[in-house]
Amino acid sequence: MDKQITNLCTRDKAEATTTAQMTASVSSNCTDVLLNNFQLKKKSYRVLLHGQHLVWERLERQSKYGTTKLPKKLPLPSEQSADEQTAPNVLSGYGPQSHVLHMDDIICVRCGNSKAESLQPVRTQEQERAQGDVKPTAQFLTINYAQRLSKSKSDCNRWQLRRLTFFNVDAYVVRQWEQQLQARLASSPASGQRVRRLLVFVNPYGGRKAGAQTYDRHVRPLFQLAGIDATCITTQRANQVRDILLSHDLSCYDAVCCVGGDGTVAEVINGLVFRRIRELGLDEQRPAYIPRPSLPVGVIPAGSTDTIVYSMHGTSDVRTAAIHVLLGQRRGLDVCSVSNSSTLLRFCASVLSYGYLGDVAAQSEKYRWMGPKRYEYSGVKAFVNNRGYEAELRLIEQPLEPETPQSPVSVCSEPPSVCYANCQRCSTASSLQEQRSTLFLDEEDEQQEEQASTAHELQLSASESALLRPRPANLPLKFSSSSNSSNSILSLRSSEQWKIIRGKFFMICGANITCACSRSPYGISRYSHLGDGCLDLILVRKTSLLNNVRFLLNTAGRAGDIRNLPFVEVYRTRKFNFRTLSAAMSEEQDSIAGSCQPIAQNDGNAAGSLCSSWNCDGEVLTDLDLTMSSHCQLIDVFMRGPHSYSKPEKLGASTPTTPASSSDNVYCCCKN
Repeated sequence: MDKQITNLCTRDKAEATTTAQMTASVSSNCTDVLLNNFQLKKKSYRVLLHGQHLVWERLERQSKYGTTKLPKKLPLPSEQSADEQTAPNVLSGYGPQSHVLHMDDIICVRCGNSKAESLQPVRTQEQERAQGDVKPTAQFLTINYAQRLSKSKSDCNRWQLRRLTFFNVDAYVVRQWEQQLQARLASSPASGQRVRRLLVFVNPYGGRKAGAQTYDRHVRPLFQLAGIDATCITTQRANQVRDILLSHDLSCYDAVCCVGGDGTVAEVINGLVFRRIRELGLDEQRPAYIPRPSLPVGVIPAGSTDTIVYSMHGTSDVRTAAIHVLLGQRRGLDVCSVSNSSTLLRFCASVLSYGYLGDVAAQSEKYRWMGPKRYEYSGVKAFVNNRGYEAELRLIEQPLEPETPQSPVSVCSEPPSVCYANCQRCSTASSLQEQRSTLFLDEEDEQQEEQASTAHELQLSASESALLRPRPANLPLKFSSSSNSSNSILSLRSSEQWKIIRGKFFMICGANITCACSRSPYGISRYSHLGDGCLDLILVRKTSLLNNVRFLLNTAGRAGDIRNLPFVEVYRTRKFNFRTLSAAMSEEQDSIAGSCQPIAQNDGNAAGSLCSSWNCDGEVLTDLDLTMSSHCQLIDVFMRGPHSYSKPEKLGASTPTTPASSSDNVYCCCKN
C-alpha cells in the first residue's frame, strides 16, 4: 500500500501540461454559438450550445401537406449582470418547451460510431490525440449529466445520473460539438475544482458492514465514468485512516474520500487537521491556532445513521453523495475542537453529547455483534435508567446582532433560519473570514514584520498568518447588493462575556450540524448551520419520564420543535465549557491528562455511575472537564447544501434566486 501511494505521487506531470495546452488551444472558441439538428430517441431535436447552457427542443412532426413546421427560432439571452444571470427567469428565455442543461451539471462527454461505443468509459489522452488526426467517423454524441429530482414527492434532495445520446449523420458536426463541449467544460469555473486523482478509504465494518459492496456497486462505476483515478484503501482497524493521513505523502491527490459512517468521517477530518498542525510545526497539545487543511473531503454514506451526510445533502442517498464528488462543487464546513484542561483531544464534525446520547454510545459498544440494532436496544435501556446528571456549563454569549452569523438564537428577534443551498448566513460568515484576514494584514509595520518572519519560518499562507494577529475592535463589512443587511459595521468585542448555567440535565448536546437522519428529518438541532462559525448548545433539563418522551417525539418527526418545550434551552455560541460538580473536587480524574496522542483513547468511564460519558461522533470520551470551540468553515467538503422544503407564495411572491447551476434551486415542490 505504501509503494502504491508513493508511485502515484511520483508520476510525470507531462500529462497535466498536455491537457492545459489542449484546453488553451480550443478555449478561444468557447464563445461560439452552435446550432444543429440532432436525433434523440429517433425524434428530431434542435440543439443549441450558447455560453454555459445546452438547450434542446423537439421539432414538430410533418403536416399532411408534407411540409415541416419548425418551432420559432430559439432566442439567445441578452447580456445581463451577474446577479440577473443567477435568476431562473433567464433560462425561461429559451422557450417553454426547451430543455436547459447547465455545463456545471455535465459529468462527461463521449462520442462513438455506435451508441454502445459512446457509452464506454473515458479514453486515454493517447487515444484522443490519435483519433483527432484521422477522419472522424463517430455519429453518436453522449452527454452524461447529473440532475436533482426536484419534483420527487419522497426526497427532493436526491440526485441521479442522466444521459443524452444525440445522433447526426455528419461526423464532422459530431466532432465539433464534442470539442466545444470538452473545451467549455475545461474552461468553466467549476472544472478547476473537479477531482482527477482521489484517495478513497472504505470501512467494511461500519454500520451494516456494507461499505465495500456500496463502493463497488454504486460509487466505483461513477468514478470510472468521470475518469477519476481513485486509489482505494480498505481499512482493517480503528484509527488506520488517521495514521495513513498523518504519515503518507498526499501531494499527488486532489481530495480524500471516505466510505463509511460518521466515525470514519471523523477519522478523516482529524487526520487532515492534525497533519496540517504537524506540517506547520505547531504544538499538537496546545496549538496557537487551528490551521485549515488543503485537501477537500468527500463523504459516501455507509454507516448506521449517517447524520453528517444527511445534514450536508438533505438525504443519505449514496449516489447523491458520489455525484457531488464528481461535480466538484465545494462548501466550507464548520469543525469543532474538543479539549480538556491540559490538551487538545480531537475534532468533532457532528455532535458532542453528554447524558442520554453519551450513555447510548458507551453501552452500545458492548453489543456491536447486534449491528445497527444495538443503538435501539441501548437507547431504550439508557432512557429508562437515566436519572439526570449534575453539571456546570459556561458559554460565551454573542452580541445582540440578529443579522450577523454569530448571533445566539435565544436573543434574535426574527425567527431562526434553516441552512440550505446558497445559504446567506454561511456566505456572510465566509466573507467575514476573508475580510478579517485582509484587515489583519494591514496593521502596524512592526507587527507585520514580526508576524511575517514567523510565517516565513513556518511557511504559513496569508490567511493562516492572519490568525496569529490580535483582533481589531471594529471590523467593517462590505455587504453585496443582494444582501438585505443594513448594518455596515460588525463589532467584534474583545471582552468575552461568560454565562454560567448549573443544574441537573437529562442530556447536554453541542451540535455542530443539524444531526438529521432518516429517522429524524430535522435532527436535534434544526436551525444549526453548516458554515456560520457557531454551534448550538442544547440543554435538556431533568424532568419527568413523560417530558423525556415528548422530547424524543419532537426530534423524531417534522411536526414538533424542541425549542417549544419548556424544559429545553438552546443557545447559539462559539465556545462552551463543561464541568461536573464532582470534577471540581477531583481534577485528577481526567482520563487522558497529559496525553500526547492526537486522538484520545478511552477505556471506560472513570467517574462511576454518577457521571455519564461523552459521545463525540460516535466515539466515547470520559473526560469531566471539556471545552468545545467552533472553527468557521475549517474544512471543505463536496456538497451544495440541503434544499428547503418550503415553497414561495403564489400571489405577489418574488422569484427565488438560484445559483449558476440550473438544477440547484433553493425551493422545491415537496410538501411539508
